[in-house]
Amino acid sequence: MDDPDTLPVAGDPCSIREATGRPRSRHSPSYPQQVRGPGADTSPRFLLLGKAGLGHFCSPSPFSFHASMPAPSETISPSLEGGVILPEPPGLADIQDYQQQAPARSSSHAGAPQEQWRPLEERLERLEAQMMELREQNKELQARVRQLESCECRPASPQCWGLGRAWPEGARWEPDTCTACVCQDGAVHCDPKPDLPHCHGCSHNGQTYGNGETFSPGACTTCHCLEGTITCTQKPCPRGPCPEPGTCCPHCEPGCPGGHRDGETWQPEPCVICTCQAGTVRCQGPSCAELNCLESYTPPGECCPVCRPGCEYEGRPYEEGANFLSSADPCLQCSCLRSLVRCAPIKCPPSPCPEPVLRPGHCCPTCQGCTEGGSRWDHGQEWTAPRDPCRICRCLEGHIQCRQRECSSLCPYPARPRPGTCCPLCDGCFLNGREYRSGEPVGSGDPCLRCHCANGSVQCEPLPCPPVPCRHPGRMPGQCCPVCDGCEYRGHQYQSEETFRLQERGRCIRCSCQAGEVSCEEQACPVAPCALPDSGPQLCPACVLDGEEFAEGVQWEPDGQPCTACSCHDGVPMCGAVLCSPPPCQHPTQLPGACCPSCESCTYHGQVYANGRNFTDADSPCRACRCEAGTVRCSLVDCPPTTCARPQSGPDQCCPRCPDCILEEQVFVDGESFSHPRDPCQECRCQEGHAHCQPRACPRAPCAHPLPGTCCQNDCNGCAFGGKEYPNGADFPHPSDPCRQCRCLSGSVQCLSRRCPPLPCPEPVLLPGECCPQCPATSSGCPRPGGGVPARHLEHFSQPDDPCRRCLCLDGSVSCQRLPCPPAPCSHPRQGPCCPSCDGCLYQGKDFASGERFPSPTASCHVCLCWEGNVSCEPRACAPAQCPFPTRGDCCPACDGCEYLGESYLSGQEFPDPREPCNLCTCLGGFVTCGRQPCEPLGCSHPLTPAGHCCPTCQGCLYHGVTAAHGETLPDPLDPSCSLCTCQEGSVRCQKKPCPPALCPHPSPGPCFCPVCHSCLTQGQEHQDGAEFEGPPGSCEWCRCQAGQVSCVRLQCPPLSCPLQVTEQGGCCPRCRGCLAHGEEHPEGTSWVHPQSPCSSCMCHEGVVTCARVQCVSSCAQPHRGLSDCCPRCSDCEHEGRKYEPGESFQPGADPCEVCICELQPEGPPSLQCHRRQCPSLVGCPASQLLPPGPQHCCPTCAQALSNCTEGLLGSEVAPPDPCYTCQCQDLTWLCIHQACPELSCPPSERHTPPGSCCPECRGPFPLPSHWLQGLPSECVVEAEGRRAADGESWRDPSNACITCSCHRGRVECHLEECPALSCPQGWAKVREAGSCCERCQAPAQSCAHEGRAVASGERWAVDVCTTCSCVAGTVRCQSQRCPPLSCGPVSAASRAVG
Repeated sequence: MDDPDTLPVAGDPCSIREATGRPRSRHSPSYPQQVRGPGADTSPRFLLLGKAGLGHFCSPSPFSFHASMPAPSETISPSLEGGVILPEPPGLADIQDYQQQAPARSSSHAGAPQEQWRPLEERLERLEAQMMELREQNKELQARVRQLESCECRPASPQCWGLGRAWPEGARWEPDTCTACVCQDGAVHCDPKPDLPHCHGCSHNGQTYGNGETFSPGACTTCHCLEGTITCTQKPCPRGPCPEPGTCCPHCEPGCPGGHRDGETWQPEPCVICTCQAGTVRCQGPSCAELNCLESYTPPGECCPVCRPGCEYEGRPYEEGANFLSSADPCLQCSCLRSLVRCAPIKCPPSPCPEPVLRPGHCCPTCQGCTEGGSRWDHGQEWTAPRDPCRICRCLEGHIQCRQRECSSLCPYPARPRPGTCCPLCDGCFLNGREYRSGEPVGSGDPCLRCHCANGSVQCEPLPCPPVPCRHPGRMPGQCCPVCDGCEYRGHQYQSEETFRLQERGRCIRCSCQAGEVSCEEQACPVAPCALPDSGPQLCPACVLDGEEFAEGVQWEPDGQPCTACSCHDGVPMCGAVLCSPPPCQHPTQLPGACCPSCESCTYHGQVYANGRNFTDADSPCRACRCEAGTVRCSLVDCPPTTCARPQSGPDQCCPRCPDCILEEQVFVDGESFSHPRDPCQECRCQEGHAHCQPRACPRAPCAHPLPGTCCQNDCNGCAFGGKEYPNGADFPHPSDPCRQCRCLSGSVQCLSRRCPPLPCPEPVLLPGECCPQCPATSSGCPRPGGGVPARHLEHFSQPDDPCRRCLCLDGSVSCQRLPCPPAPCSHPRQGPCCPSCDGCLYQGKDFASGERFPSPTASCHVCLCWEGNVSCEPRACAPAQCPFPTRGDCCPACDGCEYLGESYLSGQEFPDPREPCNLCTCLGGFVTCGRQPCEPLGCSHPLTPAGHCCPTCQGCLYHGVTAAHGETLPDPLDPSCSLCTCQEGSVRCQKKPCPPALCPHPSPGPCFCPVCHSCLTQGQEHQDGAEFEGPPGSCEWCRCQAGQVSCVRLQCPPLSCPLQVTEQGGCCPRCRGCLAHGEEHPEGTSWVHPQSPCSSCMCHEGVVTCARVQCVSSCAQPHRGLSDCCPRCSDCEHEGRKYEPGESFQPGADPCEVCICELQPEGPPSLQCHRRQCPSLVGCPASQLLPPGPQHCCPTCAQALSNCTEGLLGSEVAPPDPCYTCQCQDLTWLCIHQACPELSCPPSERHTPPGSCCPECRGPFPLPSHWLQGLPSECVVEAEGRRAADGESWRDPSNACITCSCHRGRVECHLEECPALSCPQGWAKVREAGSCCERCQAPAQSCAHEGRAVASGERWAVDVCTTCSCVAGTVRCQSQRCPPLSCGPVSAASRAVG
């Protein structure tokens, strides 16, 4: 082809690309071969051309290829050299056009000389010459293009990578002087050069070393072999001490043998330390510390002995670190530490009791315990009294003090305590003197409430009402749930069959109540009862009552008679009593002046309560009630928890409370602690209505002989000694020893023996009762202040006016001094006669007696107690409030108001609920009851409560849970399919949907009671409404009966991906057809066992059945074969060290056609069976379309579809590519049978398969003589059947169709057929025919029609002696027997046996 506008693509001389870059096929239409003519595009064009030889990589090829061509608007410049880009010169047509226009332009300039046109003509001549040269070059390029189009592109040779570059196939290079590499098939192969001996290694002192090997011939030399040459170097001498003698380094640092430097220290053994000093090694053992223990030992790995852990003390062993008491002295605390016992005296802690007792075996004194009733308790121990579980006792220094247990209840109605316990429990309820279990019903007094006990509290809920079948149920008096016996409409109650009227925006609405349903209709205005005459005006008759005139038909209420209704009928007033409809509430009120009771308030037990009012039931104070829309609803009062075990309920009292205590005509609340009114030394507490009093515990006096105080003997301002009391500082003789003088000092008594003074008289006298003698002349005494007996010499006395001063009489003179005051052992002592005394309290400037309680002057609501000079204050004990929400009083909570959620309210005050804005709460005596805020009555039947509002409005509708806007129409929630409802100003009106007309002559009531047609008549059959059915036979339509009309649509057949499709007789859609073999249809891709040969397998592939004997492969050394095995088995499922599970398969070797399967056995472990895969026969596939199997694939494939066995080919045979198969067209299926090869007597080495043949033949020099074969047996004896079988005959066991036997050279060989797993297509059935062992897949039973008669699926019949037909899946399949060609002798004639 001549195409001047093509050029080779760079780098690929055998491909062509257009100059625009768009690839173009070689077979695409050629572009014009000339240069562009007039009118062409004159924009500059560029072209790239290389002048390298283009034919070196190309060779002629008959195959076509795709190349790239330049655009037709581009040409090749004549000045391209070596790929230079030049602009294209103007076209020749453009030049000729310019020459034609030149005279015209020159005529317009008449005076110009002729020489002006000569340069232009010369230029035109040069351009013509260039264009001629360009044409020649275009011809040359066309020749090159034709050569390029005959090229064939070959694949590039493989390359190798080495030394950082790519090497072409076959290239050689040397990475070093001893190695040569070559590139073969894309891989690098390197080997040492065989012709260089020095590259093989080195030889030194009779030893051979490889090239590159390093070795040491001596201790000081290192040698290296490289390319046959040995290079040796001296090892460097190490820095440091000299090595062992005989080494190669003569000069080194001084040191010691063993390589140790001078001064180095090391440990040759764990307990030896050595040091190198001046070339001498000095070693010494460890220095161990001296041990101070009885027994020592050296632990393993240690150098020094250690003390064995543990101690022995007083004959007993103790572990290391143990602490123990000495058995000889319990006041010694000992410890064992580092095998030594250290003991230290025990320091006794201060005793908490004043008189501790030292018990035997103990070091420190302890407080005295308590004993009662044979039981003993330690000091400070608490216990519960055995007979009174509410009493807790405690032992204090031998005294038992008991108190009542305080109970805290977390529920309002706790159950009574269990036996043996004190406090009530919240696992039940105790209410109105009766015990209730948790969950048990509790009577509430309201028939519409159902209450039960719930863990100490009472919970009530309204009775559940069943759903009613009407839209406006009414409430009957005495009933809790609405019923359909009446109607509730717009807040009013109406009886059934009652008619009432309403007015809406001037319209008259007449409604009636029928069994809970309200139907309304607009009523027209009444027609005037009289007619106007023709002559003159005449008025209708009117009614006059009490001087007042009323028009005809008007209704009115007479003045002052609210319960009378009058109407005017034909001019006669008719009056009667007003009939009041039952109010829609349970407790209506008859207001003064009103005719009928209304629900604007509640009348309950004779009292009137406004709507929204909360009150307490006067007959049952335990019920809190609320009036809502004329109905009173009551619930049980929530009582506050009690703190005692047996609370009491008095008359007119709702909640139980703990009883108070009365002592000395004074009342004390439960739980209050107080002093005894007559004995302040006793502390009392009110518990369960009884006052329990006991003496107060006295503090220990800080002196030994205190004076008795008001309650306790702890006054140290004097002494009580020998039954007498002495003031502080008094001297007195010892009560029993006159020679001892005692003195009282701050509650302590000191007695000393008297020292008699020397007497100046020669004859002293010892008076009776005196200890010292006296001189007969007595010393003068001292007068006492205020008169009286003078004081004797040396007598102490007090002045009457100042008892805090002590005086002494000394030989007539008096010496007085003020007595010292001891420190007071209390925090608030009061001033005594002389010194501060703890027998009372001075607190905030006031004196209080010991045991006295008084209000705290500094903290309100606190009570203080003075006890032995100490003041303790605590909050005042308040009785539990008898209301759940008491206010905070001055000190104690009070029920004269309510404190609710942090806010205080007055009793009787109403306030909005802080938690629910639409609720209104009322405070009454500490009780808060909340209910829904009352809303004004509305004139609509289905008002809507907008979001954020509390009361409903008529601006929308809420109808059975469905919200609707004004004017909105929606399906009736009670009958959504048949009724439509409309919201009009808060009222919903519903009406039935209109019914469509019936299109049949005999309609019947259907949904919504509309007339419908229930059946269709087509093809002589009647179908019910909604039924679907098949269309007329052969129409392939699907029809539906709807409202008496039949509508049909054509069936859409699903697409099939299989190449063989068949449409059954009478069917509409085709289906994938499998393979027909042996009278059965097998699905595409399935495999099965040949019916006559258990060891032959058949497969279906694209409509071709291929049957061949199983080719066995052995994968173990000692396989075994069972009676029913076709191939030998390996004993276990293990191959090359890997274990396989039953059902797993694998490829044992490199051949992808070999496969091994691990199979379960009826008895014993699973075994391994290997065979070659069976390949399908490729019938009708030409040799040019055969594709070899790919990697890891076994069978070849065909590039085109296989030929089909059509009815015209029935009985014909073809030879597939494999000579071992013979294929015959049967039942529209190619049946290919593998040729059975005879057994050969020659060894395998003498066998060969001729070309084009399937079976091998013997080619040995000595074939087996025929007379040898005559001696072999030619038949077998079948004893079970009593007959003989010819050699090669096969038969099935009559008792077991799975056993197949054959006669082989006089020996009967039997095999058991194993049925493979069978998977049938959807809708197919598994069947087993008579005489067959395994099941097969059978298509859905579809009968066939043959010669006017119906034939069942699977039935076979003979048309003639050579033709047999069968019915397979609704299709008749016939097969004719082909007779082999006969070669009869001249005498014989061909004949057919009868039958």
